Amino acid sequence: MYIEDVLIDEKLTELQNFYYGQNILITGGTGFLGKILLNKLFTACPGIDQIYMLVRQKKNSNVTKRLEEIFNDPIFDTMKMMKPKFRHHIISIPGDCMLPDLGLSHEDRRILIENVNIVFHMAATVRFDEKLKIAMQINATAARDIMLLCNEMKNLKSCLHVSTAYSYCPQARIEEKFYAAPRNTKNLILLTECAPDKLLDSMTPV
Repeated sequence: MYIEDVLIDEKLTELQNFYYGQNILITGGTGFLGKILLNKLFTACPGIDQIYMLVRQKKNSNVTKRLEEIFNDPIFDTMKMMKPKFRHHIISIPGDCMLPDLGLSHEDRRILIENVNIVFHMAATVRFDEKLKIAMQINATAARDIMLLCNEMKNLKSCLHVSTAYSYCPQARIEEKFYAAPRNTKNLILLTECAPDKLLDSMTPV
């Protein structure tokens, strides 16, 4: 049976009930994990209201065109059959994790604050040789900015941060707890924002 045709008297699972009627914000939705998440949400969770996708605009492609292009991936073939009107539930939001405050306009920020219930922050750079300034901006500063945005959301139920693959590589065992940062993050962010690129490049190996 198509998800579009779920009967009202069918009992949803606890997880499906959690997502039913909710508005979701996703960063990093155009990447590999983001596509898997989108596919799973639409095929397994009926009744999702809107999904706001933070999409970075490129020189030769605006956010709407970029969003359309990702759905050409074969991973979405089953989703398209199960929920043929899925596109009506996706809203593209221009943004960029390399910019202050995620590059959001005042109006888009207001829309997210007023409407979003669930946040998946998946945007990251996973290059092991990324320049320190870029890595800090995308993986640390943007994560801070998304949490500041979440703090303003009026109806937030959940925020999930999908960490980069090597964040806790020094740990032999990773537990479900908060770990203290090895450095003062505010000072490190300030350093990467203010120091010249050549100085940062020379410091990075150390």
